[in-house]
Amino acid sequence: MKWNRWTIAVLTLSLLLALAACGPAQDAADPTGEDSTTNQTGETTSPEDTQTTQENQDGQDGQNGQNGEEAADTVSVPESAPVDADWFDDAAFVGDSVSVTLANYNSSYGTLGKAKFFCSVSLSQTNALSYQAGNERLPEYPAGSGQHPRIEDGIAASGAKKVYLMLGMNCIASGVDRVSQDLVTLVSKIQEKSPGIAVLIESVTPMTADSPRADGSLNNFTIQEFNEKMKAICQEKQWYYVNVAEAVTGDAGALKAEYSGDKAMGIHFNYDGAAAWANYLLTHVPEALK
Repeated sequence: MKWNRWTIAVLTLSLLLALAACGPAQDAADPTGEDSTTNQTGETTSPEDTQTTQENQDGQDGQNGQNGEEAADTVSVPESAPVDADWFDDAAFVGDSVSVTLANYNSSYGTLGKAKFFCSVSLSQTNALSYQAGNERLPEYPAGSGQHPRIEDGIAASGAKKVYLMLGMNCIASGVDRVSQDLVTLVSKIQEKSPGIAVLIESVTPMTADSPRADGSLNNFTIQEFNEKMKAICQEKQWYYVNVAEAVTGDAGALKAEYSGDKAMGIHFNYDGAAAWANYLLTHVPEALK
């Protein structure tokens, strides 16, 4: 086959065009070897830039919530107009020596109506589960009878429709997880004996800043840790969380000195502290229970 000058020229031109089409492909790639993308403003960004932007946005969303605001506390009972004292006539209070002061205060002033108090010195959710009926560590009920029924049996006998519990000061030192679960167990026993009873968990109140009783296991940090644990449990169990601690806590996260009734421990209340506590309860009643 003979090649004329026109045939050779056409073949040469075709080869040059093919080489030109392949050449720029490498130049268009990202120098790092990673694909680039174009953002909404028309700027070219790498996957690292995109990931960083997304992480920053995720972090901002996590802090501020979907609407750019801090997450609301939907667990704690909010402040509302005060109820009358007789609203507490069918309420039972379970507590230790801290709550004994509230019981004595109510006996004197009737701020909480005819509420029943199942409170005794050194009571805890842990020992309440192990004490047998008749144990003198259990609260006396009815008052003056000399009888000491199990907590759940006494509450059932009282006919209470709602129960407030503040327990933990005497056992938090043994571990927050354990004592929070013990409180859940005690509540379940109360519910078994009193079906339909409303459960309101009161936050354990703090110690004074100079409390001689504070140590590495029992202090305001572990008390707060326990309270946060119980707050989460209340959300899970759909119980009410009544944050009475905020009514008596000072700026340093400790019990206000003017509310302290004992310098030896820095835990118990005087009547000024009990009054602040009772008034808080009057103004923090769940709407669903009114």
